[in-house]
Amino acid sequence: MAVLAAAILCTGLASCSDKDHEESTLNPAQQEVARTKRHDTALLLCTFGSTYNESLSVYDDIIGDFKAAFPDVDIYMSFTSRTCINRVQASTGIQRYELDQWLKAIGNAGYTRVAVQSLHVIPGEEYLSLMNTDIKKYFMIQWFPNIDVLKGANLLADDEDTEAVADILYKHYSSQLADRHSIVLLMGHGNPDENYNANHKYADVQKALQAKAENKNIFVGTVDYGDMLFWPKEVEENPADRITDAAIVRSQYPDCIYSQVMQYCDNNGLQPGDVKVYIAPFMSIAGDHAHNDLWGLEALAEGSDINQVDLSTNKFSWRERLEKIGFQVQGEFESHPIAQAGADHGIAEGCGIRALGSYPAIRQIWVKHLREQWDANAWENGKDYQ
Repeated sequence: MAVLAAAILCTGLASCSDKDHEESTLNPAQQEVARTKRHDTALLLCTFGSTYNESLSVYDDIIGDFKAAFPDVDIYMSFTSRTCINRVQASTGIQRYELDQWLKAIGNAGYTRVAVQSLHVIPGEEYLSLMNTDIKKYFMIQWFPNIDVLKGANLLADDEDTEAVADILYKHYSSQLADRHSIVLLMGHGNPDENYNANHKYADVQKALQAKAENKNIFVGTVDYGDMLFWPKEVEENPADRITDAAIVRSQYPDCIYSQVMQYCDNNGLQPGDVKVYIAPFMSIAGDHAHNDLWGLEALAEGSDINQVDLSTNKFSWRERLEKIGFQVQGEFESHPIAQAGADHGIAEGCGIRALGSYPAIRQIWVKHLREQWDANAWENGKDYQ
């Protein structure tokens, strides 16, 4: 009896262990796809992602736009940033599965066609990795070569897109731009690796905007691309080599935001204290970069001393450094409520920071990119590459 009991116990433990292992390796996206599948075609929207609550309504609006344009398609959304995926559930309670989990779940669900739409702004590192590695190499060639795939381009895919985005933004800020005592600054993300020539897209947008603004008082910088930072990138290896001389910055780094706004003041006979500055993210949503690298909300919540701000280090936000110089940053315009500056991962309602995805007309550019490919019947599969 003792031997029999031991045998039964061991068998039971083995069965539980096998079951636990099976559940732990189950693709969580597979259950979501099985629950959602209604059609033969799936659409996977791919964005860099964010852990901020402000992103929720923007992503909902984007999904709603694509549902309206493609009613006979099952729509899913994935983040390409692993960091955002790992943190988003804790901050928003929403599961954003790994891209490969979505792709395998969709491929195994019996879809005959899969459309993939990028929600990236420029064709930079994240976009190229998505399209060339995740979609082409893995999904199309290695995993599901028999499924037809359609790929929709990023926001600024061509000159027509650049002009359209510039027109939308110019109309939105037209009253501010009509006053030469005002400046509008837009912060894009950018690629730190200069080999990604997609960074020129930001300069193209600025050029298009300034062609519309008589005072040429709107500028586009980045948080991650050296030539278009607020101040030239600090030297991490040897802080003593950091550029601290403003004259050197203006002469050697004319594309930095600092150089451009100071040159604008010189050209117009203005002092920084004479100028109102309006700041906004040139990103799909208002996430961490918008809240902290642009607005410096964490510093604001902590009661930071503007006298301690150092222009030469990018650990300080654009707002802090602009105020240090003497500019009047318009905190009441399209900003985060000061009383909630310390909110962890933003707030779901009441934030006024306006990102690109907040504009219905800009969201329609992404929709247009997929519609153009759809109407052109530009489906392909892995067998074409093989």
